Amino acid sequence: MNAASTPTNSAKKKSPLVFWGVFLAATIGLGVGAGFGMTKLLKPDSIQYIVDEDQYTIDMEATRKKYQAAKSSKNFASLTPEEMINIGYDLFAQDENNYTVGVGYTQAAMVRQIIQTRSVKMGDRFFEESNSIGMVNLYDRMFQEGDNTVKYWGSTPDYGSNQPETVSNADYRIAMGRNVSDSLVYIVSEKTKIETPSPGDPPNGIYQENGDYRVEITLDPTTSVARYQCQMQTISNLKYKPTFDFVHLSVVLDADLNLIKMTTHEKYFATISSGLGSTGEGSLTTMYYHEAPSYGFPSVNSKLPDFPDSL
Repeated sequence: MNAASTPTNSAKKKSPLVFWGVFLAATIGLGVGAGFGMTKLLKPDSIQYIVDEDQYTIDMEATRKKYQAAKSSKNFASLTPEEMINIGYDLFAQDENNYTVGVGYTQAAMVRQIIQTRSVKMGDRFFEESNSIGMVNLYDRMFQEGDNTVKYWGSTPDYGSNQPETVSNADYRIAMGRNVSDSLVYIVSEKTKIETPSPGDPPNGIYQENGDYRVEITLDPTTSVARYQCQMQTISNLKYKPTFDFVHLSVVLDADLNLIKMTTHEKYFATISSGLGSTGEGSLTTMYYHEAPSYGFPSVNSKLPDFPDSL
């Protein structure tokens, strides 16, 4: 495939367990929530929302100015939860080297999928790994450098045995809603924040804990997920973009608002190409490290450290 080609999902489409694709819609992707708890199985009517994401993104230039003014005075009381989260990810993107590790789960009736994610940035090279392990096994690695992204998507941890696909970064973003170099798939802003708390999650707010900040925010289930829906539809070959019931983020930042950890909690309905659908609910926790990993920049066949059971 040439660099201008649109990403495909041929490896996953060939799986005989097509039904289980619906339970994997949110399991591949760095820093995003993941979860399935099947409550119904039917052929649903689906309402498709078209969101112009540019209307809902935060004004980062103004937010950076507020951050710099607050940082010089050592007082971040002027910042809102959505501004703090965007600054955390903005600072992370400015690191010369960094890496992440994420673990979570999906639950479908009595079936549990284990979710594992990691990323590495070293200079202008970006790497991402996303695994889903359980009833269906998916092992994916992606490499972004220059104008292109190379994907190795398959069903075993022998990543190098997967057929590589090279696509342009522009086409990858269209299909996935973000590039490998983008660490946040949600749209977090004043326009996507809602005050109605999601079930079991804390109310929106900024909480100081041992010198760090814990930021809680519930997002609009339509406008905040415009990019995320693209990723879910592409990876699981969904008939429609999934619809969400709720999305909640819990983000921990240090005293200067550098990212430490994010935990997501979300619920949605996804429909596969046959028309079968299911409700999903779950969580993913990601840790952020502001340095190069000890194992360096991975290759497709690199044996990387084992994932922890939890974070």
